[in-house]
Amino acid sequence: MPSNTCAIGVDLGGQSVKLAVVDDSGAVLLRRQAAVDASRLEPEIRGLIMHEIAAIRAEAASARLAPDHVGLVMPGYLDRERTRVLFAANLPTLNDTDFLSSIHASLDLPVSFDADSNAAAFAEYRFGAGRGVDRLIVAAIGTGIGAGVIIDGQVLRIWNHIAGSLGHVIIDARGPKCACGATGCVEALASGPALERRATEAADRNPKSKLAAMIKLSCGTGFQPGGAEGLTPSAQQSTRITGVQIAQALHENDAAAAEAVRETGWWLGAAIAAWCVIFRPSKVIIGGGIAAIGEPLLVAARQALAQVGQPSATKDVEIAAAALGPDAGVIGAAALAERRGRVS
Repeated sequence: MPSNTCAIGVDLGGQSVKLAVVDDSGAVLLRRQAAVDASRLEPEIRGLIMHEIAAIRAEAASARLAPDHVGLVMPGYLDRERTRVLFAANLPTLNDTDFLSSIHASLDLPVSFDADSNAAAFAEYRFGAGRGVDRLIVAAIGTGIGAGVIIDGQVLRIWNHIAGSLGHVIIDARGPKCACGATGCVEALASGPALERRATEAADRNPKSKLAAMIKLSCGTGFQPGGAEGLTPSAQQSTRITGVQIAQALHENDAAAAEAVRETGWWLGAAIAAWCVIFRPSKVIIGGGIAAIGEPLLVAARQALAQVGQPSATKDVEIAAAALGPDAGVIGAAALAERRGRVS
């Protein structure tokens, strides 16, 4: 007989949708992924989602698996009942539409909806680097910064089903302007584009560095910025180097790369210090594309936390890398749907 102890997790983003069949231990049994054109209208995006869910259900049936519910997560703000998308910056055609309720009406399985930041946090709490942690923050750092908060096993929902926009906490009121319109946000100082900007500036100051050589080689071979998944800025950004290149130069002990990583990590630690006085976490987990930089980034963050943080709030806080990588969204989507009791 087919197994009934699995669910379908769907992680919808501005460029792709990932799907997985996930069992109740958090193991991914099947995967699918499809490109998303965020400029398409809501019915077209909904049609793509339904097609991909049908396809992975067919694959599951062939593998004698019987997923009995669906969890779909996405960036942005959902209404109180989680039936409408209020605002999703990277999926603008879904804003203020019945996208979620239409998905619900089109499926013959129970389905639940949530924010992708909550899904990643819950996945790490249940199955990853946050297991057994009572107060946990999980931050996904790439082009932007999103974070979920777990308190005593529950996803914290302050407004629009998220714990607040942690990436837009202001940590340097005289710092750079953020795309959100504020000044000195965490996202303006510690995101992937911030790292890339600093690396480009460091390469300019150090023309003999490996970073400078990479830029020169890339430009000479028709390089276009935007090739490092998770760390890349939008096509409109003028950044000339990618996170993958920075990581490579860092691995080769390039001083310019180390400088950029150290500064970005310091601001990340300053952000964590600010988060700590609000949420009092025991552990902060760093995921997303920037996590590929590895321990040097986390070391810099720990140093900043010790330097600037309120001692009573930060002295015992652990900063660690995420364990589930790009699967966190689909695993968390499935687990949150299960948590809601397999009801729509």
